Amino acid sequence: MNTIRWTPLLLALALPVSGISAEPPQVRPLPIPGVRPLPGRLPGQQVPQPVKWGEKQIVVSATITDIKQGPTSRSFPPIYNHTLTLKIGEVLRGGLKKDAVVQVHHAARQEQVPVFPKGPVVVALSNAQGNYRIDGLEAADAKQLADIKLACELPLGWSAVDGKLTSPWAAQKERAWPKAQRIDAKLVCSVTGRPALLAGADAAFAVEKVAPAKAIEFTNPDGDGEYKITVTNPTDKPLTISALRTDGKRILWKESLVILCQGKAYSIPGSVGLLTQTQPVVLKPGESLDTVINALELEGPEWPRGGYRIEFQFCLGEKSASQSFYYMSRHHDLIRNRLKKEVN
Repeated sequence: MNTIRWTPLLLALALPVSGISAEPPQVRPLPIPGVRPLPGRLPGQQVPQPVKWGEKQIVVSATITDIKQGPTSRSFPPIYNHTLTLKIGEVLRGGLKKDAVVQVHHAARQEQVPVFPKGPVVVALSNAQGNYRIDGLEAADAKQLADIKLACELPLGWSAVDGKLTSPWAAQKERAWPKAQRIDAKLVCSVTGRPALLAGADAAFAVEKVAPAKAIEFTNPDGDGEYKITVTNPTDKPLTISALRTDGKRILWKESLVILCQGKAYSIPGSVGLLTQTQPVVLKPGESLDTVINALELEGPEWPRGGYRIEFQFCLGEKSASQSFYYMSRHHDLIRNRLKKEVN
């Protein structure tokens, strides 16, 4: 049995849903809607919102084996913090293993103390700061699990409305996928014809912050927006990564990766579409490929004012990794403006 330990001391200090920042007191402004929502809730809103299972980093069925109540904030409504111990059942998405036991943080902003289901549950988790956080938890039944499994078959960032699938590259229209290239795919974007391509269960996907050129205390502890994305073949056989495309000369990272932020899916800034036919990248045994992406180039997110956190979820097919980024507007606004001028 695999046991993943989690340090309870971080509960009230570091987790974004706790409402307490790890940074100095002078850089903690009022919350900004859409920047750091509680799991299943918007700031100040008591009515749970539907869980978007297809956008979650990790989705599992599980059994709650232990519940420990943590600190409760004095806000209104209060924020109730709990540490739940989960025994993992079926893994629908993410890197956890069946029968693993994990400790996770749950936060709920509501008037009444949360009541957790006693039977099987389906849980969405994220891991943006080295700790597992619950982004959705519901009692599970067979029909619900079947619907969630279908949602998790789609690459991250894709949506399904009235039976029609839409990819994050829909704005590129006919440029997103060459009409001449036909791939036998079960799922296809209704706008672009781009097939829903996955990375594959054996592929390893990792994201790490790039150290800033100049570190400034209390200003850019998470860097200046650059992230190193690495895809690895950990097996002893060649591995085809269908979601990662190549034209035979270069790896088309910007046409393959997606960033989720504040509930929206973004193609990588600078993506122009797949104008010619491409092939999946094939990695040799043990081979790794990497690139660097700057998330501050994104146009669309509501960037924090003062000093606050924003989260990015980097995706390749069904694989993803979340990163919590400390944004200081007086510093990072200048970087974003410079990046925008360089593009234009």
